[in-house]
Amino acid sequence: MIDASVAVSIGNRCLVGDSVVIQDSNYHEVEEGAGVKAKAVLIGDNVWIGRNSIILPGVEIGDHSVIGAGSVVTKSAPPRSLIAGNPARIIREIVAPRDYIRF
Repeated sequence: MIDASVAVSIGNRCLVGDSVVIQDSNYHEVEEGAGVKAKAVLIGDNVWIGRNSIILPGVEIGDHSVIGAGSVVTKSAPPRSLIAGNPARIIREIVAPRDYIRF
């Protein structure tokens, strides 16, 4: 599910597993007076998003990154990152040449 009230940008050659949720807004206040958080989501080229992952508002995922299945991504990650967990964190750097294409 991709739910965009501001913008969701997905790069070239990305793989997205089933039951993935990408949202650029939380659509309601969490606390009184906190306001609604709405900020674009940017996903780079050649990114693999594992099944049942959730990507929240304002997150940027760099090129050649992999998001492990079931992750809840609350923070941005640089290119070539392996990201996993709830909340997701950077596990390690991925070694991938610039022209690598994930199949």
